[in-house]
Amino acid sequence: MKFVFVIFFARLSTLLTAQSGYAVNDMTGDFPISKILNHSSPTSSFQEFKTKLLIVDFFGTWCVPCVRALPKLNALQGKYKSEINILMVSEEKQEKLENFIQKRTSFIFPVVVDEEKNFVNLFQPPAYPYSVVIGKNGRVIAIPTQEEITEANIDRWLKMQDIDPVIETTNNKTQPSVSSINNQKIEVQPSQNKLVQLSQDFMYAAKTGEATSIFISQLQQLGMDELQNTINTDNEKKAFWINLYNAYTQVALKNNPEQYTKRSKFFGNKFIEIAGHSFSLDDIEHGILRRSKIKWSLGHFNKLFPGKTEKKLRVEKLDYRLHFALNCGAKSCPPIAFYRSENIDQQLNLATKAFLRGEVEYNETANTVKLPMLMSWFRRDFGGKKKMMELLKQLSIVPMDKNPAIKFKEYDWTLYLQNYKS
Repeated sequence: MKFVFVIFFARLSTLLTAQSGYAVNDMTGDFPISKILNHSSPTSSFQEFKTKLLIVDFFGTWCVPCVRALPKLNALQGKYKSEINILMVSEEKQEKLENFIQKRTSFIFPVVVDEEKNFVNLFQPPAYPYSVVIGKNGRVIAIPTQEEITEANIDRWLKMQDIDPVIETTNNKTQPSVSSINNQKIEVQPSQNKLVQLSQDFMYAAKTGEATSIFISQLQQLGMDELQNTINTDNEKKAFWINLYNAYTQVALKNNPEQYTKRSKFFGNKFIEIAGHSFSLDDIEHGILRRSKIKWSLGHFNKLFPGKTEKKLRVEKLDYRLHFALNCGAKSCPPIAFYRSENIDQQLNLATKAFLRGEVEYNETANTVKLPMLMSWFRRDFGGKKKMMELLKQLSIVPMDKNPAIKFKEYDWTLYLQNYKS
């Protein structure tokens, strides 16, 4: 038990420190860069890159959205060569980053090898990819999403770097004004709910490769009354079960990737022991999180006779956004994030926005839009094609005055683990 608390408080300490990164209008200082790849010198200083508008991009070779953004960033660096610098930062080991760069002959960016987490501790990225735009004077101008790093916004940031920030006074303290383009930064905090926190710690161990058996044992030893009484709101249920679904999937497939050759059997296997009951991944997704839906019915039909345990644990209302949070281990799956009940609505909104903006293909000339296949498989969860189109317009993926024909993309079932967002 002592070992459990050591892990818990170590994790708690890590999470609590992730709340003091640079914000818009903060001034960044100079510091040495001890290890940098794809650069004229193996060492450098941060100040060297701030002679132009600087975009610091935190990325990982495991991060699908990060890798997909590289061609766009490459094109922007080429167009604004004399006006901007793009600096990549990764916590991964030098050898892995060198292999990644060598396989991409068009890779032009310098890469900071941040194994000592000097950059991470200063910027505190809450999720990957994470970008910070810094002016020549060292001031943070914006913290945009990947979708917001566009030519129009770069032109805007180039002008903004020569303008002094507006300072607002509140309670005799100076507060920087926030750029309208800046997305709100979600702080990674421990959950107030002990079982949601347990699910986060389990997933953290799965991500880092630490032992997960202690968390699996704790879940097995839970009492059903404790589970029901502690996880009793829909927000708690969504955070707890999404975290567990993703963690168990990662652990199971890391231990035995051959299971993925028979996916139907893998997802239907009741290998998850919680509170004296056995669950499959299908039970969690379609029984608890989708409120007793039949798996292959496009979301139209409910189970006629769901079990008593499922009825006790399932959500009261199905939330279509869960489809952008569950990772089944395939390359087409959404990336994994750490969900907490206290702000899960905000987290799911961001997950929906990020996934759809990265996956949806809108062709204005052909008047078509291609959506992820999972939206077809569970189309009733989304309210049908009409509601899907409303969502795309709400997210500014499709113009408000357009009504393109909806098509669905092929699903890539290639096994792809460690696709973590944060």
